[in-house]
Amino acid sequence: MKLQELRRRCRETLVLSSAARPEYSADLIISRRLGLGRAELLYKDDEIPAQACEGIFSMTAKRARGVPLSYVLHEAEFYGYRFKVGRGVLIPRPETELLVEAALEYFPSGRAASFADWCTGSGCIALSLLLENESLTGIGVDKSPQALRWATINRGFHRLEKRLVLLRNAEPAEAPVGEGSLDFIISNPPYIPEAEMAGLMPEVRDYEPHMALDGGAGGLFLYRKFFESFPRLLKSGGLLLLETAGEAQICALEDMAPSEFVLMNKILDYNGIIRHIIWRKR
Repeated sequence: MKLQELRRRCRETLVLSSAARPEYSADLIISRRLGLGRAELLYKDDEIPAQACEGIFSMTAKRARGVPLSYVLHEAEFYGYRFKVGRGVLIPRPETELLVEAALEYFPSGRAASFADWCTGSGCIALSLLLENESLTGIGVDKSPQALRWATINRGFHRLEKRLVLLRNAEPAEAPVGEGSLDFIISNPPYIPEAEMAGLMPEVRDYEPHMALDGGAGGLFLYRKFFESFPRLLKSGGLLLLETAGEAQICALEDMAPSEFVLMNKILDYNGIIRHIIWRKR
């Protein structure tokens, strides 16, 4: 089959399925499978081997059934880097890049620091920080063995085994992290209120791990544990950087925050919603 006919058929399948961004999705599936740049799809029309076409049609069918594109590709882009992802791990979101950007403003390239990325998932936050600042060392913590498997894959893919330790831990209070050993803690925890889980987009609700999404009553379950344990782990002057569900949740967090923390900054996401909050330990 010729390349342009393959493109036409894949695009048509996704349009008929009402998949989001069907033309983009079809072209990305084809380009990644064939190892072509997306621009090359515009002018090439080579004959594509039958086996490659079968693989592309299979991937397109998954996308048409609602499987997230990143799971179909087993890859997501975050902060300009590629990360391997699949079932059992949260897909990185663009708004979380702003949390990484904020951390790098406080700890720019060349400034040495030790940090922990709690609820590390794919490891995209921790690994992006390490790739941007070669003077950082980190710990990635998650309670999900599936998530840690993907984080391990990504740590190896980016050759950062010597600078990132991965820990499985469900209780921050029991984490084997030294008292006062961290310059900052960063986290994109599960923060969606339990009552809102059923109303999520099917692509999220039916495929991504609820463990990485469901924050319990008010979405505050894990934040409470953080506030109980993190003052002990941070150095004096250390920072806590958190992603949240938005302004209402941030108001609740401000009321919950222990006296050891001083509010430093609130950061808007791309939609103008207050999404991230930063505290400093006294």
